[in-house]
Amino acid sequence: MARPHGRQLSVTQQAVCLQRRFPDERPPAVKAGALIWTVTLQPTPMSVHYQVAIQYRHRQRPKVRVVAPALESRQGESLPHVYPGDELCLYYKDEFTGTEDFIADTIVPWTSEWLYFYECWVTSGVWLGAEAPHGPGAAKR
Repeated sequence: MARPHGRQLSVTQQAVCLQRRFPDERPPAVKAGALIWTVTLQPTPMSVHYQVAIQYRHRQRPKVRVVAPALESRQGESLPHVYPGDELCLYYKDEFTGTEDFIADTIVPWTSEWLYFYECWVTSGVWLGAEAPHGPGAAKR
C-alpha cells in the first residue's frame, strides 16, 4: 500500500494496510479513533505461536503486548525491554511515526524480532537485540 502524498496516515489507513498484509487474521477493529488488532506471530519455524495485541491511537505510540502464551522470565530476572504492564519496547523513540509509517511495515516485524530475541534470552540469558535504555533522559547504546 503506497504512502499517501502530503497527508498523514489515519488510524483507518493503518487498519486497511494491516488487513491487506495479513488477510488470514481477523481484521483490525477501529473504534473511537483507536485501532485494536490481534495477530498470531511465529518468529522462527521452531518458535511457538504468539498471540499479540496491538492498540494504536493517532499520534500516540502503539501499545504491543503478548496475550498468549504468557511471557516467562528467567529465575530472578525481570523481562527485558518492556514497559510497565509488560508492554513491549520495540524501537528507539524516533524510529516510528504512526502518521508516516505503516504499522504493518514496522511494528509487526519489530514485534516478531523482539519475540525472537526474547526466546534467545530465555535460553541463554543474553539479549541479542539492540538496546535502548528505558529511563528518563537515557541515550542510545
